Amino acid sequence: MYSPLNNLEQLYRRSEAALKQVSSTYTRPLLREIQWEDPLVILLGPRGVGKTTLLLQRLAELELPPQQALYVDMGDLYFQANRLLDFVEAFLENGGQYLFIDEVHRYGYDTWASELKQVYDLYRSRLKVVVTGSSVVRILNRQADLSRRALSYRLAGLSFREYLLLGHQINLPVVTLSDLLAHHREIAQESADLLPTPLPLLTEYWQRGYYPYFLNGLITYADRLTSSVQTVLEHDIPYATDGTSVNAGKLGRLLYAIASSVPFVPNISKLAERTGISRVTLLRYLSLLEDARIITSLRQEAKGTSALSKPDKIYLDNPNLLHALAPQQVTTGTLRETFFLSQLKQLTYAKGLVPPEIRLPKQGDFSFLTPERHVIFEVGGPKKGFAQIGQNDDHFVVADTTSTEHANKIPLWMFGLLY
Repeated sequence: MYSPLNNLEQLYRRSEAALKQVSSTYTRPLLREIQWEDPLVILLGPRGVGKTTLLLQRLAELELPPQQALYVDMGDLYFQANRLLDFVEAFLENGGQYLFIDEVHRYGYDTWASELKQVYDLYRSRLKVVVTGSSVVRILNRQADLSRRALSYRLAGLSFREYLLLGHQINLPVVTLSDLLAHHREIAQESADLLPTPLPLLTEYWQRGYYPYFLNGLITYADRLTSSVQTVLEHDIPYATDGTSVNAGKLGRLLYAIASSVPFVPNISKLAERTGISRVTLLRYLSLLEDARIITSLRQEAKGTSALSKPDKIYLDNPNLLHALAPQQVTTGTLRETFFLSQLKQLTYAKGLVPPEIRLPKQGDFSFLTPERHVIFEVGGPKKGFAQIGQNDDHFVVADTTSTEHANKIPLWMFGLLY
């Protein structure tokens, strides 16, 4: 085994090489929201949404040499032979102040949570640490109890608004849900000069806009996305489950069964028989796929949210996955609902004592629940009316149209401005 002290130069060079590859053309809003000076920050998100880019953009802002501010990838062979805690101590001895640790779940030892706890407890006055992990990694639930020590943030894929800015240089402001519900007609009018025809661009976004892969070329987008999903199934989920048996082949068959018939109303017994997975394992696999942000499970309003309870309906996480995993089964209705859910879902990650929830209502497609409000949404085409949900101040039709005149009928594309 080689000493961390003798090999920090390798990590310095790799950090500098990674920094040269990062673009500063566009930064996600989260870059300005994170409290970077906290001793321990944890950034979670699905594979491919730009967590590494965010780390490197922050590193670039510091304008410090690698001896003081360093980026490391836990998949680096260095960390298959060296302990994280030993490395941190060596980094500090050489003047380290800021440490950005990417993909912590790939660490070669199953002790990263306890070692991070020690780093925090011993060196929080001297070292700022930022850690990323796949969203499937339940970092905050580890035995080391990092939840009391770390500030945690989630990075989602690109919103429709961000896609317009990155892909078409159309810069629209973020809209709050309350403003959208109350003032969508005024907002549509204000947006019309910059975005007179949103629907063709929305169709583009459904195919190739949620992940930043399109910045590297449209031809390879689908291949990059399917490869990313395969990596999640074969590597991220097994890493995250601490050696608990996960059959990637069966996990893939389960995902295909869902993708080929979304929105999927699961019959657990039939699904278990079709995929060759026991009921208990099937529910566990569904939970893992949801943690990985590949699927979204919804339950009726009156039901609990335990991972051991059967979901009542399952969607893929975003429209791009529909096109990548089951292109022959894609329907416009499913694209509309999946897009709406993917954009609205980001609001449920808001910090607070009682965060918002999305559930299945008795009438309508989705209910959005907050301590103050219970909103019902029905999603459909331009002629969709209120027959299924009735007229009510908190009942809204979400229609696939450019604009509307009805106060409670909102264009679908506008929900892409929520973040």
